[in-house]
Amino acid sequence: MKSVKLKVSLIANLIAVVCLIILGVVTFMFVKQAIFHEVVKAETNYVKTAKNSMESFKARNSLALESLAKSILKHPVEQLDNQDALMHYVGKDLKNFRDAGRFLAVYIAQPNGELVVSDPDSDAKNLDFGTYGKADNYDARTREYYIEAVKTNKLYITPSYIDVTTNLPCFTYSIPLYKDGKFIGVLAVDILAADLQAEFENLPGRTFVFDEENKVFVSTDKALLQKGYDISAIANLAKTKEDLEPFEYTRPKDGNERFAVCTKVSGIYTACVGEPIEQIEAPVYKIHLYKLRLLFLQVLLASSSFIS
Repeated sequence: MKSVKLKVSLIANLIAVVCLIILGVVTFMFVKQAIFHEVVKAETNYVKTAKNSMESFKARNSLALESLAKSILKHPVEQLDNQDALMHYVGKDLKNFRDAGRFLAVYIAQPNGELVVSDPDSDAKNLDFGTYGKADNYDARTREYYIEAVKTNKLYITPSYIDVTTNLPCFTYSIPLYKDGKFIGVLAVDILAADLQAEFENLPGRTFVFDEENKVFVSTDKALLQKGYDISAIANLAKTKEDLEPFEYTRPKDGNERFAVCTKVSGIYTACVGEPIEQIEAPVYKIHLYKLRLLFLQVLLASSSFIS
């Protein structure tokens, strides 16, 4: 009789252990899915935050340039249609605008390719503004900011480039100026990404933004700002995905499997977050380890019950 009881107890405890194991596996699967969803949600929110920062940066600078253009065009055409007039009536405004917005340079590129400009060079000469052009082997009419602003007849933003003076990522925002049907020139402002970078350094996640040429110009990870850093793997895949659609990719330089979420920004930039797969899965396996410990404890308790 005692032997039968022992066998029944053994079977009951074995069933209990098996049930606990099955319950642990099922629970892990559900918990894994829930936690992974929350991690992806957090990473997606990081991208949204980066997108908002970039859109605010673009909107702020676009509005500033458009406001300056409106102010300049309040002058009668005779105060705008030649270099002497621009220097006399507008030159000081370029300097004031540049100082107020902490811009790298502000200038008007005239139809002959000459500039009236306030920039670090004019600062070095202790002048509010100066001129730049043919004598310096420079013709604004050959530059992208000028060509595209005239061609599109609206505000144009260049892809990011490295400013030779500061060695920092920079953009040129430009807009054509017309007064009484006459083309006055192209108003442009050079804007460093330094303030935007400072903002990004306080953002969560490994987020970054790149332009149409796949050049990263702002990132929470400064390594991505290094010259020649290759993001083609993630950039090319991002073009095939919907906004905020998670995907995985392999980084060519080290074969590292990575997770990413990207979204278009203002139609010309792409914001992404990119993390190693193991970093995304870490919270899942941390919970799994905790569950395994609980399961082991439950099995021990069940076993001790059998022994007693």
